[in-house]
Amino acid sequence: MGLELTAINLTYLAGTPMARTVLHNVDLTINAGEITCLMGRTGAGKSSLLQVLCGMMTPSSGSIALDGSAVESRSGRQALREAVGILMQSSERQLFAETVERDVAFGPQNQGIASEEALTLAREALATVGLDPEDYGPRSPFSLSEGEMRRVAMAGVLAMKPRYFLLDEPSSGLDAPGREILYHILETMRGEGKGILFVTHDWEEVEALADRVFLLSNGAAAAGGTVDEVLSDEENLRRAGLFLPPLVELLCDLRSKGLDVPAYSPSPQHTAACIARALGKVNP
Repeated sequence: MGLELTAINLTYLAGTPMARTVLHNVDLTINAGEITCLMGRTGAGKSSLLQVLCGMMTPSSGSIALDGSAVESRSGRQALREAVGILMQSSERQLFAETVERDVAFGPQNQGIASEEALTLAREALATVGLDPEDYGPRSPFSLSEGEMRRVAMAGVLAMKPRYFLLDEPSSGLDAPGREILYHILETMRGEGKGILFVTHDWEEVEALADRVFLLSNGAAAAGGTVDEVLSDEENLRRAGLFLPPLVELLCDLRSKGLDVPAYSPSPQHTAACIARALGKVNP
């Protein structure tokens, strides 16, 4: 089970003098029950990749498969849009209704769910993101703080019960409690077998949440694998234009000075132990 892209290319304004290819031969699989973190510099093509994954944009070439079935026909594309929920960057701009409750209920209603059931789903989703539906439901979404608006937008996606969830820097603008709620939601969804793609620039989030990491550079895949596999490859990280995590950079510097330390360490404590062992070997 998974959402799979194979050899995806995407060109804007194809056939015109202004044609620009933003995705180049990208292969990516989002597995059910896993969190994949997507990283890359601004302009790397991350948002375009998300729009292809959720069916908002049709690739110029390549194929998409949803849980083993090719997405080719009109019905296949509709199934993709129903299976995949997306929370865009600055997701608070997605809000439009007079009340929070109606805004969150809009997605389920658009899926053909009856109004009363849609409102029930909206209230459940608001509670899930830590907003009391009795308190927040009647409010205007535009009266809320930026972080609260972000959570309302997330509730709107959750209410549609997607099997795959795409999030474009969702923690931006959230305070510490809001981040904790976000992480709990993602971990719960992973436990329920949902597939999640999470765009972030924060290595701490990657190490806390990710099962796998995918690096995008100038519209092409730069690296992919488990957290330790990706973070152990300094060359690929630099090629993708990313700053090294502090511990990785420290270990890289020590290795350049001849110390026998690993390329990646999961914690400061483990790093300190590795350095101590290496120094013990150098200075017995």
